[in-house]
Amino acid sequence: MSDWFWFSEDSQLKLSMGNEWQCTTAFGHQQIVDLPKSQQLFSLSDTECYLSLGNQLQASGAQFSEAQLTHILINATAAIMFHKPVTPKSWFFQEIESHGSHHRLATVSNNYATGVVLVLTDEQALATCMLISSSFQLNDKKHIKQFALIKLAKTRLAPLMADISSQLTA
Repeated sequence: MSDWFWFSEDSQLKLSMGNEWQCTTAFGHQQIVDLPKSQQLFSLSDTECYLSLGNQLQASGAQFSEAQLTHILINATAAIMFHKPVTPKSWFFQEIESHGSHHRLATVSNNYATGVVLVLTDEQALATCMLISSSFQLNDKKHIKQFALIKLAKTRLAPLMADISSQLTA
């Protein structure tokens, strides 16, 4: 990871992973604090975050291809390191009796959809999560895209267990 660096192009945060590959994150200049003006090395903190999340996702038993896992980890690391704080939006999601997360993975539901999220930060009664599902319908008019951040009460998170993860994607 010594040749990885963050940069911005066309008002989007990107990560160069050597000479052969770069990834455009889901985050533009409006969502980012201090969008890099030039190359910013992928720091030790970035590496620790990336590897820690990767270990947790692999331990969860959820089935991700290597490309999916890499894309999730890049966007999650970018969100933790650069994203502006988000406001709670718990009212879009159903409350769960047995709430929590399993290896940082959880499901959220409402009358329109069920989606999978990755818990990025866990603060007292709230959690900031990143949507892993391709999209999520919030109401009749609103939906969010993959890798969008949502802050919600932890009572809205249902643990995603490996043995049921295949049922959710089927």
